Amino acid sequence: MFFFLSKTIGLLTKPFSWLVILMILAVFLRKPKWKRICLITSLLVLLVFSNPWFLNFSLSKWEPKPIDIDQLDGIYDIGIVLGGFARYLPEYQKTQLNDAGDRIWQAIYLYKKGKIKKILISGGGIKDTKSEAEATRESLILFGIPDSVILFETASRNTFENLNNSAEIIRSVQPDARCLVITSAIHIPRAMGCAKKVGLPVDAFPAEHLTRHDKRIWAEWITPRPEILKDWDRLINEWVGILAYKIRGYL
Repeated sequence: MFFFLSKTIGLLTKPFSWLVILMILAVFLRKPKWKRICLITSLLVLLVFSNPWFLNFSLSKWEPKPIDIDQLDGIYDIGIVLGGFARYLPEYQKTQLNDAGDRIWQAIYLYKKGKIKKILISGGGIKDTKSEAEATRESLILFGIPDSVILFETASRNTFENLNNSAEIIRSVQPDARCLVITSAIHIPRAMGCAKKVGLPVDAFPAEHLTRHDKRIWAEWITPRPEILKDWDRLINEWVGILAYKIRGYL
């Protein structure tokens, strides 16, 4: 039930959903006053949540800063890659990465640089098809990663289950393992909170930063951009997710 509610409520936390709801209300409300309020509010929502500077400022306060791989302190026994970065397409028999795909690329890079000894992939999947973890494992083997260094679990459906199931595997294979959680920068606060809750000591390695650190001319920071709404969806989803996890007892 929690899994279903978390996905359903998420639809109502998206700025684009707010725009749609406000526009529908503006069409069907009879009083001109309320129509005008809905239209003005929808315009304000659009201007605020399509502004690059406001998004970047908010992300910079939330995301941890990038980490130089060469500056990592020592070598980690296991790099835990949290799911949600890929899906298996049975009709094409291939694995497709999504916007969070940088997680697995960073894990490969960390392994190749000798910073992690094993890769643990945590991610379930849709029933009756290959799980995210299984499909990713097969891809890693094709890329030349030895099967002997790949661990995986296929039962998790959310971040808490990712860390809880990973903790069980680690305790069974190497209880004193030094672990590194690899996930999107925007997802690090929730992931680290879950790791602490399940009693798994880990360090964090943020991937796929959304915060822009490059210099831009002022016009680029104030020009509305529709794609900004998508990044707001992800940021607000993390805020709501942390609140929901605290209510559920996951944090």
